[in-house]
Amino acid sequence: MDDDDEIDGSYYFPCSSVLFRCFVFVMLSFLFGLQVHTYLYGPKEGLDGSFNDIKYVVMQLTRGLSEVNRKHERLQSEMERVSSALPAVAAAAGRARDALGPALRPGRGFDLADYDRQLGDYALESAGARILDTGDTVGHFMYESPVSWALHLLTSWMCRECQSARAIIQPGALPGQCWAFKGAVGEATIRLLGTIYVTGFSVEHIPAHIDPTKEIMAAPRLIQLEGLRSRSDPTPHNFGTFEYNKEASPIQYFEVLQPSPRGFNIVRVKVLSNWGHPVYTCVYRVRVHGDLLPGQTPKNSIASEEDVNVENE
Repeated sequence: MDDDDEIDGSYYFPCSSVLFRCFVFVMLSFLFGLQVHTYLYGPKEGLDGSFNDIKYVVMQLTRGLSEVNRKHERLQSEMERVSSALPAVAAAAGRARDALGPALRPGRGFDLADYDRQLGDYALESAGARILDTGDTVGHFMYESPVSWALHLLTSWMCRECQSARAIIQPGALPGQCWAFKGAVGEATIRLLGTIYVTGFSVEHIPAHIDPTKEIMAAPRLIQLEGLRSRSDPTPHNFGTFEYNKEASPIQYFEVLQPSPRGFNIVRVKVLSNWGHPVYTCVYRVRVHGDLLPGQTPKNSIASEEDVNVENE
């Protein structure tokens, strides 16, 4: 009895396990078959929709790229046209600059007809400046008679100021309204209307076309500007040496080459050469530009006790 039960049990359990495994295999195969069938024969509307969206985006990008290319070509064409026109524009600008005054300060176009309203002149006699002396410069004088020669000799001996030098700090620049001195070398010491930070100065001469001789060989050429602490300063500050171009604008501005951090109330203008006149040199007008030291009251043109002291240094 026990042996029969044992034999029956040993065959029962292996049969149940085989059946369960077969069932699992069949079910998995069925599910896998459903997945394959769905993948191969199922509806493709979703996939087609995705492809359509991608196709639309690609088309839009292609159109945008084509438009960018067209704009680039138009821009390149405009750049070539502008580049071809630049030489003509530059030439026209150069002609306009020359017509307006080529010898004015670089970068600043001043109106010659209204020059004194655009730049302050601290060497103007009517504002308080004056000529202190002219050193050893000998004035050029046309002696029409022995009396005029004697009077000129007397005034030159009594006053070193050389009255004709006042012309360079006064308005007016008609032919003959100038300071004329013998030779090509001369100087004038000017007391400014106050203590000035000097930034530049201007030299004026008449143009050749209004000169009776139609040439201005007597115009100054090399000019030096110095700043002085006193009338007899042994070590003046040299602002630089400059060349007046007789072929350029009648009024020429020169920016100082060696600026000074301190201000000066006396400057010396030294003419070192002219443009070839063998007898004399003419200077029509000298203007000194800069900034008035803060806290000052400009002197007027009426002589004061200070003027006497300066004159007697």
